[in-house]
Amino acid sequence: MAFDIIQIFKKSFVLLFVDPLLFGLALIYAIISIAFSIYSSYNIHLTALDITSINVSNMYFILVYAVVIFLVSTFMSGMVFIRIVNKKQPINKIINKAVKRFPALIATTFLTGIIILAGLIAFIIPGIYLIFKLILAPVSSVVEEKSPIEALKRSWSITFGNWWYLFALFVLLGIVVSILENLPYISYFFSFVLIISYPLVFIALTKKPKRSRHTYY
Repeated sequence: MAFDIIQIFKKSFVLLFVDPLLFGLALIYAIISIAFSIYSSYNIHLTALDITSINVSNMYFILVYAVVIFLVSTFMSGMVFIRIVNKKQPINKIINKAVKRFPALIATTFLTGIIILAGLIAFIIPGIYLIFKLILAPVSSVVEEKSPIEALKRSWSITFGNWWYLFALFVLLGIVVSILENLPYISYFFSFVLIISYPLVFIALTKKPKRSRHTYY
């Protein structure tokens, strides 16, 4: 079952601005990313000027900070998935479910990354293929409460016959986000549309077609 690429592309940007929760999460993500970018650039600049200025504690802090950003952004992704798939849930329930499913989401994201990396290292093309076959596993692990292995199987199943549609959508989003990267710091905010697009595609691929009253069995 194919989906409307342009419709999901447009909706990803629209939801970013019309939904207060998504807008707030994107803003928080942008602020955290900007802070990390500025701090990292400052330390790299010092290192480039004087190799003796390398501060082990600073490098350690950058590493820890990167891990924290990953954890925070992953948690926010879970909230986005729940918000879009279950529109009527209040924020407190969204947070509670995001907390509950956070370990599974981390495990699924990590496992997905390992599998894709292995494919990229092998021959590159298998890795690219796997990206768009497993891309919806994190969404499934949260909204359908599946285990990491079940989520991977679910993503593989629902993306059947839609690989090129997924490829086209995310290439289009990637191009737009890349163009926006020329705008200082604003790109961090707009990169959130990629996270918003995942559950939109998930809904499109799992939505049951309406039965016609003239259907015969």
